[in-house]
Amino acid sequence: MGAVTAWALATWAKVTLVLALGVLLAWLTLTSGYFLLALVLAALGEAYTVRQLAREWADEARLRCWWWNR
Repeated sequence: MGAVTAWALATWAKVTLVLALGVLLAWLTLTSGYFLLALVLAALGEAYTVRQLAREWADEARLRCWWWNR
């Protein structure tokens, strides 16, 4: 379970970094309307990523941990 948790945290950190760099790039190069669009898309991407990683972690917990199903 520790390996899955570490994998999920590492994946979340990578995705967050890529999204933050994308928003920074949009802030430096685009007009305010496109920056706001990039910001909203990054927030939606972050929410989707967190939801999917939580689902993957919970599925793994159900399969490996006897106490999770109690």
